[in-house]
Amino acid sequence: MPKRVDPLERRRHIAQAVFRVTASHGVEAVSLRDVAAEAGVSMGMVQHYFRTKDEMLLFALDHMRVRVAARLHARLAHLPDATPRDIARAVFIELLPTAEDSRAEAAVSVAFYSRAAVKPAYAAALSEGLRALLTVTTEQLGAAQRDGHLRPDLDPEQEAASLFWLAHGLVGPLLVGLYTPTQALTILDHHLDRIFT
Repeated sequence: MPKRVDPLERRRHIAQAVFRVTASHGVEAVSLRDVAAEAGVSMGMVQHYFRTKDEMLLFALDHMRVRVAARLHARLAHLPDATPRDIARAVFIELLPTAEDSRAEAAVSVAFYSRAAVKPAYAAALSEGLRALLTVTTEQLGAAQRDGHLRPDLDPEQEAASLFWLAHGLVGPLLVGLYTPTQALTILDHHLDRIFT
């Protein structure tokens, strides 16, 4: 009996190859042929699951969000008695390229921004993801404030935006080696200490 193939798992396998090719050579260098070679599958198989390069790249972008969310849930599972500050810190650490997986994902994410500047589908996908993260961050800070963990004189929406874009702004300096992960986390902790009681 032939082995059953999980189409979603196969697409994810191809997406992982997209990450590796993009992290090594940039998003413009990604081709169906290069991704097939990196994934160890035929080009026909890649074309079976993705009709175009854009379809493949957009799936990879969405898969990257799934991977980050899974790592964040795993991190939070190891913090059963976490304070709201601990949770906020864990979220932002996952957004920073401080480990091998997150470095590759950050390099891919940065590459997608250049494509988003000229391709509306990429701009829409990136905007949707960023908006969702900002909303969750704002809700977390609002709940922390109601429970007395966030300074009462602060605006949770403004503080969420400040923290989120601070973390986002640290990605480039981390990728090029201007800051070490320790230095970046020191900056993040400084701002968390400023707003949490």
